[in-house]
Amino acid sequence: MRPIEIGRTQPWAAIMFFELRDNLHWCVSGGRAVFLDVAADRYFCLSDAANQAFLSLAAGITQPNNSLLLQSLVARGMLVDAGHETRIQSPPKIEEPACDFIADPFSGGSGLHVARALLSELRLTWVLRTRSFERVLKTVESDNGQRRRSPTSSSRMIRAIVAGSAAAAFVTRSHDRCLVRACAVYSMCRKHGSKPKLVFGVIAHPFAAHCWVQLGSSVLVGGYEQARLYTPILVLE
Repeated sequence: MRPIEIGRTQPWAAIMFFELRDNLHWCVSGGRAVFLDVAADRYFCLSDAANQAFLSLAAGITQPNNSLLLQSLVARGMLVDAGHETRIQSPPKIEEPACDFIADPFSGGSGLHVARALLSELRLTWVLRTRSFERVLKTVESDNGQRRRSPTSSSRMIRAIVAGSAAAAFVTRSHDRCLVRACAVYSMCRKHGSKPKLVFGVIAHPFAAHCWVQLGSSVLVGGYEQARLYTPILVLE
């Protein structure tokens, strides 16, 4: 990527290379860059002019007329001086969701797995209420199982976890709990040695956000039909 000249009308202006600051993630939905600020726990978009300037920068295209717009993004703390030639990090990519992991999620579970799902959701609900979103992600990521399972055993356990979560959702009958349920299932799978992806996705117009768990192209929780409509903005593995 060629350098962007900041303050090009000033002869002493420095040549700077930009990168996104830490904990700021982005993707493109409907032709617009959407950002997730993990530290501030918020999604946001840019004005039309700033949006085009950022997309040009991310594509490695130098447009001197964008210098003031990019300066405004630096002032907002979105961009930082990389100090060396670099590229804006690319949005996350995952396999296209193709199906639900279990066609009938209410089969294959047991009372024990339902109880475990409910306890895990209660734990994550408490974490979400008492800690920052950044701390929540770190807590979920730290749930890394120590025991390793055979593929067959792992598959059976995942089916039981997913079935237990579906039954727990039926019991709680709560709406808009995709984050809690996805984090709970992701955490339980990791504790049993499986490594699915926890995916955060967005739709720009009208804005909507969703969270789901995916293993390969199969959606464990969050619904394949719903997940496929969203563009991933953050993926935890």
